[in-house]
Amino acid sequence: MQQDSWQLQINTVMTLLKNTWTERGVRTDDHRMQERFFQVTNAMWQTHQAALASDEPKVLIDKLNSIETELFGFALEGIGIGLSQQDLVAPSKQNRVENFVAGRSPAYQTMVYLGVGLMLGKGRLPIERYLKQSDLVKVWPIIDGYGFQHGMFHWRDFLDATATPPEQFSGYTRHIFDQGLGRSIWMVNCADITHISQTIAAFPPTRQADLWGGVGYACASIGGAERATLEALGTAAGSYRFALARAAACAAKFRELLGNAAGYTKMASEVLSGMENATPDDILNKAPKNFPTNKAISDSQVWQFYRVYLVEDDLVAVAKAS
Repeated sequence: MQQDSWQLQINTVMTLLKNTWTERGVRTDDHRMQERFFQVTNAMWQTHQAALASDEPKVLIDKLNSIETELFGFALEGIGIGLSQQDLVAPSKQNRVENFVAGRSPAYQTMVYLGVGLMLGKGRLPIERYLKQSDLVKVWPIIDGYGFQHGMFHWRDFLDATATPPEQFSGYTRHIFDQGLGRSIWMVNCADITHISQTIAAFPPTRQADLWGGVGYACASIGGAERATLEALGTAAGSYRFALARAAACAAKFRELLGNAAGYTKMASEVLSGMENATPDDILNKAPKNFPTNKAISDSQVWQFYRVYLVEDDLVAVAKAS
């Protein structure tokens, strides 16, 4: 009975996504890509439900261990969604999310906190209290997840109508919101390169680098795209290919740090950067180190995908000590 209920719910989620593709008029003949979206959603949903049923770390770790290794990062997001829902509706003396990630690596924590942002963003719930915190390993992923869900569930406003980030975001947090929003563009357009380009082109130039960065991270991390699709994506990005490639390399780096490196993510990183047989570090180290706080224009000289900072030990140390 529980299995039937779970299958019904995951089918409902996928039906909503397919209805979005139909309404947006994107091409849906890439069945391999659709199957990949299902696998990712499935992994997140399983751990989400597990975290709603129990907040015991051992129980959740056992559930994570039952998920296919390459889907581990997405499963961590599901844990973040479920535990943050519990913290919201039934607060306890100890924050469940913080208890679960205590002592874990920044990359591990990042994926869990993305889930917190997903939970908040779907219902457009208040996020202000998170913005006031100084731990960037927590704050930045939450903002990313928040932006992603605004694109997934409120795409008419935030993609088609190019609504600006909510007013509580300022400075670099606006860039992170758009990077999360960009990740959603890959999914709601079902990897349709023409529609992805059209969607981003409708935004002001000052926002487009972040959006392309989000697309780059999503396509590399999720996988499923053919090499020809990746090559077409790189061409479509034009002058924003820098952002696309850097974010894809970051996706490959995060997979390394989580211990679930995947060949398709490495391939995407190489294809989009034009650097065959390059490691993620090779690609990431070619970018400028400037931190683009309060910059009016995110061009290739100042633009930076926030996750790059989270994989650098010096910034993580500062973030954790603050």
